[in-house]
Amino acid sequence: MPKVDNETIERSRERVFFTLRQYPNGLREAELEQLTQVQRRTLNNYLRVLETEGKVYKDGIYWLALPFDELRLRHFDLSPEEAMTLYLATRLLAKQHDKRNEPAETALMKLAASLTNKSIAGREIHQAAQELAERPKQEEYDQIFRAVMQGYIYRHVLHITYEPLKGRAFETDFAPYLIEPSAIGMTTYVIGQSSIVNAIRTYKLERIRTAALTRQEYTIPHEFRGLDLLKSAWSVIYGAELVTVILRFSPKVRKRVLETRWHFSEQKDDDPDHPGYLLWQAQVADTTDMLPWIRGWGSDVEVVEPRELRETMMGEAKALAEKYGWFVSSQAGGKQSTLDDFFGGR
Repeated sequence: MPKVDNETIERSRERVFFTLRQYPNGLREAELEQLTQVQRRTLNNYLRVLETEGKVYKDGIYWLALPFDELRLRHFDLSPEEAMTLYLATRLLAKQHDKRNEPAETALMKLAASLTNKSIAGREIHQAAQELAERPKQEEYDQIFRAVMQGYIYRHVLHITYEPLKGRAFETDFAPYLIEPSAIGMTTYVIGQSSIVNAIRTYKLERIRTAALTRQEYTIPHEFRGLDLLKSAWSVIYGAELVTVILRFSPKVRKRVLETRWHFSEQKDDDPDHPGYLLWQAQVADTTDMLPWIRGWGSDVEVVEPRELRETMMGEAKALAEKYGWFVSSQAGGKQSTLDDFFGGR
């Protein structure tokens, strides 16, 4: 039996896709087999490939076509400096993903190939794509990632199973309104309407256990604020009420803190009561996802306000002292004992 060339296979697969597009209510595989005259086993392989490409999806026993159209960038010229900004963006993308992400990998390779001067940014962007390719592959995550992206792109409600960090897993219909990457934990969050509570919720992509497109379409409400919703968030936890956070940084890290704008609302001033120290202040919606950043400064930062956050850090400092076998006492051998004394002598 002669081997079928790739071009013939591609044409046959495309015929399956275009046939499905003519039936908005979907077709069963038997119906599609009859219409296309493609044998069932081959047809099933075509459908799986088309599903991976984001062109079709399955709802029960019916296959349906998505309104797939390839996006094409118009020709535009970039200066070397502009091209390098694309490279910086791709490096952040590569660092943010701890698992292989084939759509991102392919997109970067296409971007790299489109840059004619490989010595400027094309080679580096291709290397970022290769770095993504070296991440461990997780089939379930791939399927969930594609489904969530397709739900958002085509405005189709998703049926998901979600397992929170604490509590039991649950099922809900979910309409994604916003997708937001976060450097904290190298993850991605999805914000949208959840049917189980009939309210907007934020779900972490890695905690979605299953995700399937449904036929139900949705529109994003005009009152949804989009990225403005996260303006006062430290990362992704948002809210109407703001908390004033005041931190005192030591002279050792003062210059480093001044180098970066950490939040749009921040203010930085000399500490009048502690020469050389820096007072940093900002209004954030919630301090939960701010904690890792504060912890990262170690003993070079002190929480001044709010009181609840200060007490949280005091509790963590005490737990650390106990974990490392050091119990702070007001008197030790007749003199004040501190953690600095302990670690400084080791």
